[in-house]
Amino acid sequence: MIAIIERGNTRTKLFLLDLSGKIKLVKYWNSFRLDELALSISSSVRYVRYCNTSLGLESVPDNWIKVDAHSQWPFEIEYSSNLGPDRLALVLGAKKLSRILPVLVISCGTCLTFSYLNSKNIFKGGTISPGFQMRLKSMNTFTGSLPYVEAYGDQKTGQETTDTESSMHKGAFEGMSYEINQRIKEFQTMEPEINCFLVGGDGPAFASSLESGIFATSNLEAIGLFAQWKYEQTK
Repeated sequence: MIAIIERGNTRTKLFLLDLSGKIKLVKYWNSFRLDELALSISSSVRYVRYCNTSLGLESVPDNWIKVDAHSQWPFEIEYSSNLGPDRLALVLGAKKLSRILPVLVISCGTCLTFSYLNSKNIFKGGTISPGFQMRLKSMNTFTGSLPYVEAYGDQKTGQETTDTESSMHKGAFEGMSYEINQRIKEFQTMEPEINCFLVGGDGPAFASSLESGIFATSNLEAIGLFAQWKYEQTK
């Protein structure tokens, strides 16, 4: 068994996989709980891979192998600094699922990120902008009168709203939807055969608002981190 731990900006995820890559268990925490993580890793686990995508510093057991942007990845990376390994894991997972390049992964999490692995097997970055909840929270934080509004999936059509809360929510939701759709079109102009994947905690809320041909999937990071471990074994 292999344990893959991914610490993000909002929550920590634990994946337990067998050595063929089949996921046996997925657990989530809304914080980093080393004690709970350790208890969830059974004695049958031979390898522990730890990926801190929030780029923070913390102490972990010596036998946990840290995976970051400087680890061995089966593609070239053209990116200068502060690259979260989650973005590399996502495009590698997408490559494994699609089996062809290029791939684009849209992650709807704390931030909205686009991660691009081109047809020449080179990671070429992609944009980063505020996520759904961050857009709503910023309107409350940086004004004196706008309320705090929780994010939820938007099913309403038309441009009319009835109150400030629905106006804020619609603005944040549709603004992010427009950004995603337009960004995909820009990438498709560059590489018409690009395969697009949608992930992240808010991904399901946006799946129905996107144009067809976008693969909404889960556990893509775990698939990519397992593939990175397998690649490392060959070196």
